[in-house]
Amino acid sequence: IEHTVETTEAYSKIRKLVIKSVKNVQHPALIQYLEKRGIPLSVAKTILKEVRIKNVETDKNIFALALQNEEGSYEVRNPFFKACIDSKAISFIRGTQPKPDGIHIFEGLMDYLSVITQNNGRVFKDDAIILNSISCIRQATPYIRGYGYKIAYTYMDNDLAGQRATKSLAEFFKTEENLTHKPMNELYKPYKDVNAWHMQKLGL
Repeated sequence: IEHTVETTEAYSKIRKLVIKSVKNVQHPALIQYLEKRGIPLSVAKTILKEVRIKNVETDKNIFALALQNEEGSYEVRNPFFKACIDSKAISFIRGTQPKPDGIHIFEGLMDYLSVITQNNGRVFKDDAIILNSISCIRQATPYIRGYGYKIAYTYMDNDLAGQRATKSLAEFFKTEENLTHKPMNELYKPYKDVNAWHMQKLGL
């Protein structure tokens, strides 16, 4: 894995990064990174791929985990950086049950994977949305509006930004008929987010 000190989402704008290949996760360093975050490879493979990214300015390759978003772009990360290649957007994950009653909304992919891991690897019957950034909340609402969900579970961070995001979602949910909002923050308090709580439960 190519080490870089630039760890913000602006990374892809600063340097010209191009995805050269997409395949199943198999790089040992990426598997180790998942293990350190408490995520088994079997769970990660349900939504993640491994990508090789080329920096066309330096001609160096970077290997990273990747989650495809609804714009067809990729949210990528490894132990040293996190970025979005091309358009920032949410990722929608269809549940196993047709026309489910519930929708689960996560701030980040590690939070989603943490809950699935806690659920013994069983994916949701309900649908799920990974925001990839709380700035993408407005992109999530059209997937919920008028669909007929009965309950919306939110897993925002336990910080000021997360509280604001939860409040923003709560206001939207009020506009939907017969939709109950269930913030899940009590589940992972006093930790910052779901993954931090999950790691603590595993003793990591």
